[in-house]
Amino acid sequence: MKRIIIAITALFFFSATAEAQQRFRRTSFPINTFVVNPAVAGTESYTVFGTSFRDQWSGFEGSPTTMLISGHTAVAESVGAGLLIYKDDMGGAISQTGFELTGSYQIKLPNTDWFSFGLCLQGTQFGFDGRDLNVWDQDDPALSGGLETTFGFDASAGMLVYGEDYSMGIAVSNLFEDKLGLTAVDSSDNRSIRHYRLTGSYIYDITREIAVQSSGMIRLTEVTPVQIDVYARGIYTHRRSGSKYWGGLGYRHGDAINVSFGMLYANVGIGYSYDFTTSGNQLGRHSHEVNLTYLLPNRRYGKGYRKVLDRNRLVK
Repeated sequence: MKRIIIAITALFFFSATAEAQQRFRRTSFPINTFVVNPAVAGTESYTVFGTSFRDQWSGFEGSPTTMLISGHTAVAESVGAGLLIYKDDMGGAISQTGFELTGSYQIKLPNTDWFSFGLCLQGTQFGFDGRDLNVWDQDDPALSGGLETTFGFDASAGMLVYGEDYSMGIAVSNLFEDKLGLTAVDSSDNRSIRHYRLTGSYIYDITREIAVQSSGMIRLTEVTPVQIDVYARGIYTHRRSGSKYWGGLGYRHGDAINVSFGMLYANVGIGYSYDFTTSGNQLGRHSHEVNLTYLLPNRRYGKGYRKVLDRNRLVK
């Protein structure tokens, strides 16, 4: 029975993904926001290394998993660079493996704020493995019965306006809508689709030790419904050691609620998020996500450099 459900799920995702190649999902989007927007590259006084693992619909055989590793830094005054490598198993027979190579440039605004613009080269291998599927229609022309892979290049861009206690940005992936080249009934729809992400965040200091961060993200494509994420967390800073401890709550409209917690100690950060699905999804109610970061001070370009993810503002 599970194999039949997996097959149905794979067929659904294949038909949707060939038309709207969904970017991987992260519950902890305020953590290491370089993964969300290439304009973040180089906006910190630290070289930021990050990795994360997400297990969606945990407990269901063949559930989606996402692994990624990233790093970004300032390479010159007002110039940043970054790299993201990921593997996204969408569940069933569909997967993506890719890299994103980013460059960015920052401009100081007339006030104390900054503007950053980022460009990114995307390289993606998209695969569909139909060898172990149990399907109802053996003659379905969209299923070759074998392993199909294709590799293509695309681009993404992002803009970010940020200050000491806020940030607002927009990012667009798959700018050129690269054709996937996989077997499909209508090859004109067999391509990636532009993804738009609008983000915002604000930090409010209650005391010297306690702050509250509120964040939001809107995700949309030309062929899928709008997805809205809202998130808030409290951050406690230990006055003597400088270590930070935080806990947060979030809501993804029509999909899930989540709870998260984490800490930053001696330039090493760890965070955990748990999602509980509130929609009618029968595959699984529980999702887990773990994030690890390491901050390496950028001694050459970091001193006095204003950044969107200042260590006193956001916890990595």
